[in-house]
Amino acid sequence: MGRLVLLTTPIGNIGDISSRVKQCLSEQKTFYVEDTRVFRKLLAALNFEVKGYQLFSFHEHSKEKIEGLVDKIKSGETIYLASDAGSPIISDPAYPLVKRCEEEGVRIETLPGVSSLTVALELSGLPPIPFKFWGFLDREKRSKTEAFEKLEPKVSHFFFESPHRIEETLKLLKEKFPMYQVAVLRELTKKFESVHRFQAGQYSESLGVTFKGEFVLGLYHEDVHRVEIQSIDSKKVKELAEGYLKKSSTKNLSKLLASCLGMGSKEVYEKLNLK
Repeated sequence: MGRLVLLTTPIGNIGDISSRVKQCLSEQKTFYVEDTRVFRKLLAALNFEVKGYQLFSFHEHSKEKIEGLVDKIKSGETIYLASDAGSPIISDPAYPLVKRCEEEGVRIETLPGVSSLTVALELSGLPPIPFKFWGFLDREKRSKTEAFEKLEPKVSHFFFESPHRIEETLKLLKEKFPMYQVAVLRELTKKFESVHRFQAGQYSESLGVTFKGEFVLGLYHEDVHRVEIQSIDSKKVKELAEGYLKKSSTKNLSKLLASCLGMGSKEVYEKLNLK
């Protein structure tokens, strides 16, 4: 019986390729990859003769190929699988194949390397243990809000987010989860790598986040409804309280409670208006 070998490729900096992966690329000529064009560029960057390789696509829509690959392995062939960047098991297409191989008693090996999740954990400034990885955030604002509401306190949570939606997501966090600690990690290991760390309620354009490239979003909170006394702006609370006493309305009460609880005023308003 053959094997399934997973190859972790660089996430941006070609210098991060492991010597084991590089040796495999020099010795083997047949690979199953997420995107053949991207893999050819990797081979060229490493000065390998691209024409000498047989590359077959295997991505998230390739489930119909799984049984054929398992049969090849069971007949004695070793399958080498790589994604475009990082580990083929992190938000990439390997897991269904890995699962079938495990069910069939196939030996699974890995040639590890750099992972954007590990790099994000190192650079985020958030507590490293425990942490959870959730993959890509949902496109819908409502689904994101529900996901953020359910985040367990005292755990660092990591997501992948699209450059087309990261700004909207940060504004959502500012509005509804102002006390969350946020780390925005962009273009990890690449030339324009950047890390921004801030409290969600303090997000603004002045932070200088560039909305291009690959993003990892890190979040952490002690308790979304609990704020230490020293973090409350007493002057602001006093002003809001005086405003409420002058004109007692649900809107003014929402602003006052939001400032004390570390919540968004809109969220408090909606809760006060529940029938």
